[in-house]
Amino acid sequence: MERSVSGDDFTAHRMSAERWSLLTTAIEQFGSARTLDKVIDILRSTARRIAGADGIAIVLPENGQCHYLAEDAMSPLWAGLRFPLHSCISGMAMTQRQSIVIPDVMADSRVPHAAYEPTFVRSMVMVPIGSPDSVAAIGAYWSTTGNPDPNAIALLEALSRAATTALENGRLLASLEQLNNALESRVVERTAELERTQEIARQAQKMEVVGKLTGNVAHDFNNLLTPIMGSLDLLLLKRVATDNVLRSATVAMDAAERAKLLIQRLLAFARRQPLIPKPVDILELSLGMKDLLISSLGARITLTLDVAHGLPSARADRHQLELALLNLAVNARDAMPDGGSLTIAASDGDGQERPANLPQGAYLRISIRDNGMGMDETVLAQAVEPFFTTKGAEHGTGLGLSMVDGLAAQLGGALQIFSTPGAGTEILLWLPVAQNAAAIDEARLNDPPKGTILVIDDEPVVRSGTAEMIAAMGYDVVEAASAREGLDLIDDGLDPTVVVTDHVMPGMTGAELALRLRVERPRTAVMIISGYQGIDLIAPDVVRLSKPFRQIHLTASIAAARQQVAA
Repeated sequence: MERSVSGDDFTAHRMSAERWSLLTTAIEQFGSARTLDKVIDILRSTARRIAGADGIAIVLPENGQCHYLAEDAMSPLWAGLRFPLHSCISGMAMTQRQSIVIPDVMADSRVPHAAYEPTFVRSMVMVPIGSPDSVAAIGAYWSTTGNPDPNAIALLEALSRAATTALENGRLLASLEQLNNALESRVVERTAELERTQEIARQAQKMEVVGKLTGNVAHDFNNLLTPIMGSLDLLLLKRVATDNVLRSATVAMDAAERAKLLIQRLLAFARRQPLIPKPVDILELSLGMKDLLISSLGARITLTLDVAHGLPSARADRHQLELALLNLAVNARDAMPDGGSLTIAASDGDGQERPANLPQGAYLRISIRDNGMGMDETVLAQAVEPFFTTKGAEHGTGLGLSMVDGLAAQLGGALQIFSTPGAGTEILLWLPVAQNAAAIDEARLNDPPKGTILVIDDEPVVRSGTAEMIAAMGYDVVEAASAREGLDLIDDGLDPTVVVTDHVMPGMTGAELALRLRVERPRTAVMIISGYQGIDLIAPDVVRLSKPFRQIHLTASIAAARQQVAA
């Protein structure tokens, strides 16, 4: 039976679609914004229509005051004026770092009524911009009293998050510009240093070109690897085949893991995805990596794991930490061409001598120690610099240690290297202890899952392979070939426990779908799978999984997505 749609419903749906389209356009424009002025221009030209408001204003904190820098309204508001930070609604929103909704400005004691009486404003929403500290705010105003539309508030907050990312990018670019200017001013006295900087810049440009050329290839390659690894994983887990078949499957899985690692290395600097710090059990992680580490080190190197029991969880991105440990293990292997031993240990950092630049707090200390050839002082001083390597051009890129150093710093930790020529090297990785959170425990992962999972992917082979892996966990699975088809299923009554979606798809991307579901169905868990790194539109708290993946990674990611909406 066809459902009838009233004129009002049709108009509402059309307006909602237009606002979503405007939001998507604004997010795309933020991707090329390089200055605060550009971000403000984008907000001024789109925010009012996105919110469906009668006016908007953009406010900056300056010397204890709120500077109403720009506006777009049905009649003048306060453009160019300044008000005390403590008595201004925008100041309250920025100080408290949360949105403020006022249904009736004249009935709210927080509102400076004298400033609002000459204006049309009778209700409003003020949303802060910036994280962790607010650097601006955007106000939306209506000429009638009443609670603003929740969708309008959600859209404004999504716009704020996108603006925050653009501002952070602008800050980074401004810092790089300042560094370049400083280097240029010292060109006469530091000619050798400048030449080296230019060489690094050329190498970075090469990596950017490589990233652009390999991005789509990596996506297709990972789409091929995903069903291969999924099928092999199911075969190895069920163990219903003969020993010969299982041995062959193990060899094939090892080759697939190496292919996966190759793609990840190619894209590591070309397109890095945002980190997703979560509690990570170092003992469980190291035991899970043991077989991979042994196969990567080879038969002539002995691996020892010495991780203390009962350690608190580290605050880290599990996937990136695994890559870092593998990188360090491979470096150690290359430093022991005649064989040797590698020890990976972890302990509580309390009572240990810490790096001078490490902030106060609780830390775990991970040690990777080998008895290889070691490094002299000259090599040690340059070890973490990008593109520096002692290996031949065909054996190393010089990115491994700089990647690990950057990861440690981004997580709020530090990296130390101690080495003696002929006596080996010890690398210490300091990671902050996870606070006020617990890792997903094994009991929860092993509980029989309940519910339905909607799998969305435009590649039939990948979609069916992922669905088969999820069905093996005990879930009911429904498949869709596009985001639009998935939304239609939900509109027709499907109530999935988790939506597992690919990112790069024709029409609506997985990032856009996640953004929409977050607003319209905040209790539905969403997980995004991507064939390559660099999903610029996804908020940092959306659970992601990179292709190709193993059953254990898929299980943990689905559990993390469910835990996120249950929190």
